[in-house]
Amino acid sequence: MTVIDSSDTPPQGDAPQGHATEGGHHETPAQRHQKEHMATWMFIGGDAVFFALEIFFWFYLRSLNTTGMWIGAKCSKLNPCTDGLGNPITHPIPKAAIGYTLGVAALIIVSAAFIWFAEIQGRDGASRKALTPLLGLGVLFSLAAIGLQFYQFQVLPFTTIDGTYASVFTFFMGSNIAHFLLVATIGTGLMNRARIGKYDNHNWYQLHLGRLFAVWVAFSCAVLAVIASFFA
Repeated sequence: MTVIDSSDTPPQGDAPQGHATEGGHHETPAQRHQKEHMATWMFIGGDAVFFALEIFFWFYLRSLNTTGMWIGAKCSKLNPCTDGLGNPITHPIPKAAIGYTLGVAALIIVSAAFIWFAEIQGRDGASRKALTPLLGLGVLFSLAAIGLQFYQFQVLPFTTIDGTYASVFTFFMGSNIAHFLLVATIGTGLMNRARIGKYDNHNWYQLHLGRLFAVWVAFSCAVLAVIASFFA
């Protein structure tokens, strides 16, 4: 009789444990972990290319500054610029408030820190009673980052068509929200699985994969926040 282990629990330590049958192939949990770990890094690598392009076009458009329309520095009543709809702009475009930009980054960093701490506790064998609140706080702070980012959009001192700075900054905010939603979704899944005991007894590998992505999002958001705040 062939015994099929349908559990999705991860390897404990480095030693393979048990076998699982998927698609007619036998794989140990350690082998599945290795594949999922590689897939996570491939996803992060693809996102890193997109992130690098964001940084590139920020500095490229800032240095190009066609007709003074990065922040409208050369616009005046005597020398008006035009927005994306052809309306005249007669004054420099005010910059976004640094406090909101850095606050959003701080919230997602705290979110990633809670998810990371949950992984550490999972590696140490913590039970659902310890892991669930930590992951819940991670989700809560990611949702707070989304909320603050939406609020910042509402209080921006410019519209999306007021020059290239305004349009690129708005794009940065949209990119942040998309990534924060992924962190919140992944964190919610981890929290629910922790709540039913999936990560008891050192079964930490899914926490590790979630932490990798959460930390990447926190890092990339922090870099964008520094760029947007101090290189406008």
